[in-house]
Amino acid sequence: MDNIKVFIADEHYLIREGVKGTLAGAEHIQIVGESSDLVHLHNNIDSSNPNVLIFELNLCKEPVRDLIQDLKLKHPRLKFLIISDCDCELPLVMAVRAGVTGFLRKNVLKEELLYAIQQVHNNKEYFVGDITQLLLKGLLNNATSDFSFSDRELEVLRYICKGRSNEQIADILFISEKTIATHRRNIMKKAGVKKSTDLIIWALDNKIVSRS
Repeated sequence: MDNIKVFIADEHYLIREGVKGTLAGAEHIQIVGESSDLVHLHNNIDSSNPNVLIFELNLCKEPVRDLIQDLKLKHPRLKFLIISDCDCELPLVMAVRAGVTGFLRKNVLKEELLYAIQQVHNNKEYFVGDITQLLLKGLLNNATSDFSFSDRELEVLRYICKGRSNEQIADILFISEKTIATHRRNIMKKAGVKKSTDLIIWALDNKIVSRS
C-alpha cells in the first residue's frame, strides 16, 4: 500500500502540531506540507501534491465552496477532510456539496483520525455523528431555501457587507441599479432575512464573507 500524502492547513500552530504529532509514525501516512493561511496553501500545495487536505473552516476567508472548487480544478484527485468545531449548518452543507467527504471534531482520537483519512482517501465518506445530524438539518432546510449563490450574487453580497448602496455597487460593477436591487432581493430571500443589517450578520456568521 502506497503512503497517503497529507497536507494540513489550519491558522493555529498548536492545532497543526497536534495533528502532525497524532499522525507521526502512523503506517502509510506521510505529512507532505502544512499552511497557516490560504496564500501559503495555494503556493505550496502544487509541489507537495497531497492525496488528502486536512483543514479548518475558519481558514477560509472566502466561501468554502470557492476554495474547494478551485483546488479541485488543479488537483482533481485531492480529497478533503475538515477538522472543526463549527456548528453552523450552511458552511457544512456548502462544503459537502463542493466535495468534502469527511468531517471530524477537534477532540478526535488518533484511531478515528487515521480511519477517517483512509476512508476519505478511498473515496468513502466519514462524518462524526453530530455532524451528520447538522448536515441532515441543513439539507432539509435547504429543500425550501436555495443557498447556492451565483458568482455575481456573491460579488454583490460582499459589497453589501462593505456598506455599499445599490447605486454604488451598480457603478462599481457597471450594471444597472435595478439589476443590483434584484440581486439584493434574491440574496436576502436565499438567506431568509428581511433587513440588510441581518443579511450582513448572517453572511459573517456563516462565513460567506470575511470579517477582515
